[in-house]
Amino acid sequence: MLTTFTYIKRDSFVHRLDPRTKIILLFAYSFAVAQTSNFWLIAGGFLLTIIYFRLSRLRWEETKSTWKLVITVSLILTIGNYLLSGGNILQEVDSYRVHVLFSLPFLGFRPQLPYIGPAPLLFSVESIIFFFTQLMRNIGIATLGIIIPYTVDPSHMGVAFRGLGIPDKFAYAIDLSFRFLPTVVRDFDTTLAAQRARGFEIDNLRGGPFGKVMRITPLILPVVIGSILGAEDIINAMELRCFGVTKRSWFIQLQMKRADIVLVSIGISFFVLLTLLNIAGSFYGQGPLHFTHTQGIPSFLLGGH
Repeated sequence: MLTTFTYIKRDSFVHRLDPRTKIILLFAYSFAVAQTSNFWLIAGGFLLTIIYFRLSRLRWEETKSTWKLVITVSLILTIGNYLLSGGNILQEVDSYRVHVLFSLPFLGFRPQLPYIGPAPLLFSVESIIFFFTQLMRNIGIATLGIIIPYTVDPSHMGVAFRGLGIPDKFAYAIDLSFRFLPTVVRDFDTTLAAQRARGFEIDNLRGGPFGKVMRITPLILPVVIGSILGAEDIINAMELRCFGVTKRSWFIQLQMKRADIVLVSIGISFFVLLTLLNIAGSFYGQGPLHFTHTQGIPSFLLGGH
């Protein structure tokens, strides 16, 4: 009944890793880079995520739709943040002097009515570096997230989260969620092919927005009803097997290898070290312990200042 996620079976270094390793690396990296806006730290982490993705041996043709979505969303978030902030950077990042290159007339927020008014959109060395830092941070996190569904067997997803200490009910819910969307896509394709065989034209819908919605009802309604009925079948099957009454046993047993232990250790150590440096940097206004609170912009980009 269920269709698995976009899992691509392949013999690569990343495919052979324990699913728990990939999940831990994702969270450790995400929480670590969220604590700093230092360009060199983010750039180094971004380079490591690209190397990690290359080790998975996933091809562009296989993942291009996902990458297009990730890049589009990342650009929307970073550009939107740049426009909303008026080209300013985070207050937490040290910037004693902003080196403005040029500015454009724009709209900005004001503390009094009407709260929005004319304001310059700054383009400075700091703001541009911060823009690319945010972009690399978002894409780097998304890269580690993309790898999980493409390289983890869906049958291992639930047991992986259970192995991380998540209760059975939540682990199985995550497992089902990874299977739900591909199942809906399969049902949608099947329904679309059946309706086209009956003369339904999806490419030439006429009328306004509401008219178009009404015309695609023969396509949407069977998919929605089928999803609801499928969910009820799963619920009934789980109730017949007394799911949740006692502790669940899992047929698949995962075992971490040496490579998994090394990567998990590196990921957690990176997170802990960056957290400690971030805390220590709050008490020191300068020096090596404070570099996580700076952008790390080279002096030649600042005109030698």
